[in-house]
Amino acid sequence: MTQLSIRRLLFRWLAVLLLLALVVATLFGHALALRPVTAAYDWVLVDTALSLTRLINSRPDVKPEALSNSADMLLRTDQFDRIYYSVHDRNGRLIAGDAQLRPPDGAAFDAGELLYDARIDGEQVRVAAMRVNLRGIDAIVQVAETGNKRGELTRQILTGMIAIEVMLIVSVGVLVMFGVGKGLEPLEHLREEIGARSHRDLRPIPPEHAPVEVRPLVLALNELLARLDRTLQSQQQFVANAAHQLRTPLAGLRMQVEYGLSQTDPAEHVRVLRELGLSTERAVRLANQLLTLARAEAGFAQADSMRAIDLRSVAEEVAESWMPAAIRKKIDLGLELGAAPLRGDFFLLKELLSNLIDNAVAYTPPGGRITVSTASAGGAAMLRVEDDGIGIPEAQRALVFERFYRADGASGEGCGLGLAIVREIAHLHGGRVDIEAPAQGRGTIVSLEFPRVA
Repeated sequence: MTQLSIRRLLFRWLAVLLLLALVVATLFGHALALRPVTAAYDWVLVDTALSLTRLINSRPDVKPEALSNSADMLLRTDQFDRIYYSVHDRNGRLIAGDAQLRPPDGAAFDAGELLYDARIDGEQVRVAAMRVNLRGIDAIVQVAETGNKRGELTRQILTGMIAIEVMLIVSVGVLVMFGVGKGLEPLEHLREEIGARSHRDLRPIPPEHAPVEVRPLVLALNELLARLDRTLQSQQQFVANAAHQLRTPLAGLRMQVEYGLSQTDPAEHVRVLRELGLSTERAVRLANQLLTLARAEAGFAQADSMRAIDLRSVAEEVAESWMPAAIRKKIDLGLELGAAPLRGDFFLLKELLSNLIDNAVAYTPPGGRITVSTASAGGAAMLRVEDDGIGIPEAQRALVFERFYRADGASGEGCGLGLAIVREIAHLHGGRVDIEAPAQGRGTIVSLEFPRVA
């Protein structure tokens, strides 16, 4: 595939425009050249007809029909064109001259001359006709000539004009080519500056030295570099935090294995294996949460995974999976479900709600209550999880969405990623999440609002 070149595109369009200009100028020049040429030779043709009339009137001793020799001497001297003449009476009878040159239709034209085009023996001719009085005879004198001189003069004028136009177009083309090269220099400098940087240099490009036309491109590049810088910093922080969080359970697993290997009591072996199972389960959950968070931050929900769904079906499926855990802790997990259509990723929305219910079950005491509700309000899909657990202090409600942050009173089993995952998935779907306390002042309400499906 041919690479796209701005310079090549500009030159191509310039060539097309210049060629079009040449064609238009040629047509226009032909029209301009033809007009004065026609006027000049028409004047000469009329003068020739007048000279023929004067010749006839100056020879009273010779009849008009006997003027062939004199007329030939007057008219047949042209080296380039063939000359025709005729003299007719008002009834159309030929008095003298060429029979092929017929009087114009409706010979009764006004006194003066008439100029028109005709054909004689298949050849185009220009005719000058006039009504005159020849020795008392009302006659029509006509003189016609072919267009060789006219065409040759028109071609000479047009050739001169085209030569000037070609020289002008070539000059303009050269100047434009030079101007395009100079105009593209800022882009070349921009390319060189970006190419000279390392992959770690994400400093903004100074837009002050860029031309006005290029400045929006520079500003867009700076915005892209800023976003890329923030993304890299976020990824570095995420990797560091993930490594720190995974190091602790992995170190605990290693210590438990070493302790188990040092024991000879079978009962102690069983206990250690159980602890290993629980620790492994926590490590696997942490890894899954990290993967889910990375998936959401990377915008994993692409167009092919986003489809029309109802939050009600999501809530029913997730609540069913958490029902055994709620029963074991003697928590009343209730549903208040209404239609809440939206466009989203079913898997990520399940993960979002699962994290909310997980937190609610973890921080709600036995005998407590958790209510999951869905509804549509004001053109938006609503999701709400309410519990009567320990609650979150108002000063910490914004902080709990940060990665690995754990509020006061949090249990030791969590890793501080659940609400961070909730926020990222909500933002990925164009939604927002809020935390508030119930009216009775105990527990937590997490509410989410998503745009409805069109």
